[in-house]
Amino acid sequence: MSKIKDLLRSKDSVFVFDVDGVLALLEFGEYRHYELTDEEWAIANDEGKNFYTKSLVSPKMQKFIETKNKKNVYCITAIYNDAEVQNKIEFLKHYYNIPKSHIFFVEDSTQKVDALFSIKEKYPDLEDWKVVMVEDTVDNLNLIMEKTPFSTVHISSFLDLEL
Repeated sequence: MSKIKDLLRSKDSVFVFDVDGVLALLEFGEYRHYELTDEEWAIANDEGKNFYTKSLVSPKMQKFIETKNKKNVYCITAIYNDAEVQNKIEFLKHYYNIPKSHIFFVEDSTQKVDALFSIKEKYPDLEDWKVVMVEDTVDNLNLIMEKTPFSTVHISSFLDLEL
């Protein structure tokens, strides 16, 4: 039987969140979750377009994070270019109170594994399973499951989670 809901209710676990699709709702298109190619996304960011606004905040995830020890909340997020970095920093700080020092930027999902190990080094006495990666991409979760001893949670586990 799954203990994921118990894990999510834990007060001493370290929670690591993906951003796009987890803390930032994927509602970039008018009637689609996304309408830009990767190249269009990069160009728009370079031109100063900030997609990370209040409209993408998940009130449920905000409430969840508010119940956790702030020193135990991190993000690992993929970026396409430097302009996106600042937008994500401001979004996470303003809407989720996550400091820049708790945000890890990666270029691809394989680097998320390394970032998780870096986070775990800050908590040498914490049991491995209490490092929890919350992600929306199953391939990323599977990679983390295969390459680390850490817990993995798909964002769908929050759908019926009572806070």
